[in-house]
Amino acid sequence: MKALFPISVGLAALGVCAAAQEHIPDAAPVDDGPLVANPEQDSLDMADMLYKQSQEPQTKANPQEYARLLDLSLRKYLEFSQRFPRSAQAPLAEYRAAMCLAELGRKEDAHALFQRLTQTGTPALVAASAYRLATDASAAGETDKAIQYYQLVIRSAEQNDLKVDAQYRLGRLFLASGNPEAAANMFCAVIGNPQADKRFVLVARMGYAALCADSGRLGEAYTEYRKVLDTPGVDARNRGIAILQAATLATKLKKNAEAHSLYEQILKDETLKEMAPEARMGLLLGLYHMGKYKEVMAQYEQQKDMKMPTKEGQARLLMLMGQTAYKLKEYQKGADFFLEAEKAVPYTQEAMQASFYRLLCYKELKQKDLPQRAQSFLNHYAKAFPTSELHDMVRLMAAESLFSSSPADAAKFYGSINFDKLPAKMRPDILYKSAWAVAQAGDRETAAKLLTTFIDGYPRDPRICEALTLRGDMYAKTKKETEALQDFDRVIARWPKEESAAAAWQRAAQIYAGRQDLANMAKYYEGLIKNFPKSSPAALAEAHFLLGRAAFDQGDFQSSISHMSEAKTLDPQKYGEQVNVLTVLSYHKLQDVNKLKEALETLQKENPAAVSRVPDVIPAWLGLQAYGMKDLETADKYMTWATQNDQLQNVKKVIWRNLAKVRLALKKYDRALVASNNFLKVEDQPYRRADGMLDKASILLGLGKYADARKTAEEALALGVEGPLMASLKIVLGDISYAEKKFDEAAKHYGVTAELFVNDAELKPKALFKAAEALDKAGRKSEASQYRARLQKEFPDWKQEGESLPPDAR
Repeated sequence: MKALFPISVGLAALGVCAAAQEHIPDAAPVDDGPLVANPEQDSLDMADMLYKQSQEPQTKANPQEYARLLDLSLRKYLEFSQRFPRSAQAPLAEYRAAMCLAELGRKEDAHALFQRLTQTGTPALVAASAYRLATDASAAGETDKAIQYYQLVIRSAEQNDLKVDAQYRLGRLFLASGNPEAAANMFCAVIGNPQADKRFVLVARMGYAALCADSGRLGEAYTEYRKVLDTPGVDARNRGIAILQAATLATKLKKNAEAHSLYEQILKDETLKEMAPEARMGLLLGLYHMGKYKEVMAQYEQQKDMKMPTKEGQARLLMLMGQTAYKLKEYQKGADFFLEAEKAVPYTQEAMQASFYRLLCYKELKQKDLPQRAQSFLNHYAKAFPTSELHDMVRLMAAESLFSSSPADAAKFYGSINFDKLPAKMRPDILYKSAWAVAQAGDRETAAKLLTTFIDGYPRDPRICEALTLRGDMYAKTKKETEALQDFDRVIARWPKEESAAAAWQRAAQIYAGRQDLANMAKYYEGLIKNFPKSSPAALAEAHFLLGRAAFDQGDFQSSISHMSEAKTLDPQKYGEQVNVLTVLSYHKLQDVNKLKEALETLQKENPAAVSRVPDVIPAWLGLQAYGMKDLETADKYMTWATQNDQLQNVKKVIWRNLAKVRLALKKYDRALVASNNFLKVEDQPYRRADGMLDKASILLGLGKYADARKTAEEALALGVEGPLMASLKIVLGDISYAEKKFDEAAKHYGVTAELFVNDAELKPKALFKAAEALDKAGRKSEASQYRARLQKEFPDWKQEGESLPPDAR
């Protein structure tokens, strides 16, 4: 606790004690007896007489006469010491000569004599000379030299008053030189001297009390100030200071009633009215320390005209009110008080303190411009008071306000903090946050270094696992994969259940994935899934997707499908399209027609833009499989997909051939003709070409283009085909004739087919049936009946099954 007033204030009240009391005897008075010649004494008396004359007020009023008499007395003293060097009074003469030299302004000569006397003089002269040297050294700011001389005074002084004087002054010098323990010893020596002048005891006690307060010994300080107040005859000013200090200490010692009583003494004493503002403030301070913040504010509001006598005092009052408002959570009012305090003592440390508290208020108000205000504080005070710890606290305040919204800007403030100036308890938290912000800002190498400092310096911090994981991430992103994996493995081994371990499993897996080390990648992703089944959907989806992809690459398509399904379920937005494509590829590899169909339909529905990523061979294969299973619509759909809606040129012939047959069966004659023509463009093998022409003839028949159909069928027959294909072409020619209502001709074609292919269980009954129908139309009923009889006899189980004739031909 700093004293409200400097402890030296009471020294002015010492009066006669303010000057050194050397106790050097004056010249002895001359008796009125008969004159007796004594050259030695006469010489000294003459010098003393001249010196006394120089000290007369009227003489000092005349500078020239004053200097003349001092010079004469100096000469006489020096003459005495030269004429009577062995005289017992020679040292006294030298001392008085030194006094004359000092008064004449010849300090170097005076000091030379004083110094010699400290070596040769009597104890009294040694003490007196040392006192003079100490006083001058102190005035010149030569503290160490003054201390040495005052210590010599104390050792040599025969007179108690001089010793006490020196002890008190030495205590003040020790205090000024930063040695409070030595100062306290001197003050206690004065206090403990029963013969010491009470005025010295008073100021020594007040000095000692202030020292006790400054060193935290508040109870002892309070006791000493109380002793001052119990001392009779204390002057008004020192008594007022003692009351104020005692009241302040009583407040801190929670002696609230005593503090209140002491402040009231000042307010009621007219002789202490200059201290009334301090007393009023003390009363407010007492209420503040008791937590009665509303009462503090109320009393201040009642005394708005209350002003402290100094700018510094007014600043203290405003600071108190600002802190009161802060406690009441009236942050805007607090900021206003702190601003006024800053204005009261501009460009001072107190102003800086007020500005800092104002920032605290703005922080509580969550003002968005806090970082800008913090920077303004630093611009204003950082250079003026470079050693203050507040600058780093302000940087920290700005950094934390930006921590979530702008890590890059937060990192700049964190980077300028001197961690050594922060309280030890705060360092690990700030170091960790700084590393995190720097990492978010993209400075990964610096972040890794900060994290290393944190990890090495605070190994027991509960965030070590997070720090190791983050450092591993920084290492991974700066191509230090070995170090990264070491950090991740350390986290997994030591903190297997912590969330950081989940991140470690994932990041390690990602590193191995980048290295194409599929075995280790799978190991770590499977570790993530097994140990953290409730981890973030994004992390689990990534794990399942890459495991699925690895399984696909290794030919384990069933496992791939399983993992892919999980990935899509967990994160459909990210993995849906990729999973759908890979699922199609997997089911194709597995030759699973039904699942492949489902997968392709899902892809078309959910990701139509990705359909082009499916190789044409897959829908082609599915179409062919569907055709084989007589699923004509599916066959048409996927073979059409394989030809890119009939636009693709390099389609395999088998696709066009079968697509034509499928569309013909579905009576999609226009589209069937396209497929047929595309097939015939590229097919030159006679039998397959004739088969394609058979389809084309049937298609043209369906389109009602009878002439083209006949021509196509006849061209096919001209290729020299035989067997069932030739029979089918004959039947088509019969269908064409039937459509043209040339029933006799139709019957001929049908009849020839029936006679030529007597063993074909598919074509012969069809030919017999159609021949009978054509003969009926031609009016040849008897022949028609014969054909029906043969059909019934040879093929009793044959059923028409939708077999039709033109114009409802196939």
